[in-house]
Amino acid sequence: VPPPQEKGSTFLQLGSSTEQQLQVIFEVLEEYDWTAFAVVTTLSPGYEAFVDYVEVLTDSSFIGWEHRGVLTLNLTDDPEGTRLRRQLREVSAPIRLLYCSRDEAEAVFRAAREAGLAGPGYIWFVVGTNLAGSEELPEHL
Repeated sequence: VPPPQEKGSTFLQLGSSTEQQLQVIFEVLEEYDWTAFAVVTTLSPGYEAFVDYVEVLTDSSFIGWEHRGVLTLNLTDDPEGTRLRRQLREVSAPIRLLYCSRDEAEAVFRAAREAGLAGPGYIWFVVGTNLAGSEELPEHL
């Protein structure tokens, strides 16, 4: 017996979309005149759309954004984080837009802290679809 058809179903989104998060981030960047930034992403589902939307926001703006490139991190096969620290050091902008999952964020920030890239002078904006979770944040975030 087929399941009954639902009529008038409603989808309720409780979190903000990636696009909404980026729009707010770009408003903050504009407000503080932080025009130079880099994108750092993992292979987390949706990362291509994230990169594409950053390009849409910068290309369609009258602000003179200085997009300093995209670094896509592959966190597998690097248990000590050696490659990750080296790659993060190669990013030339102090403003970094990071797209990743919650677990990946902990690994990225651990490596950033060990590489001296998480203190004063560095600003990270983290975007992701599943960053929420427990009330307690991991140590490196």
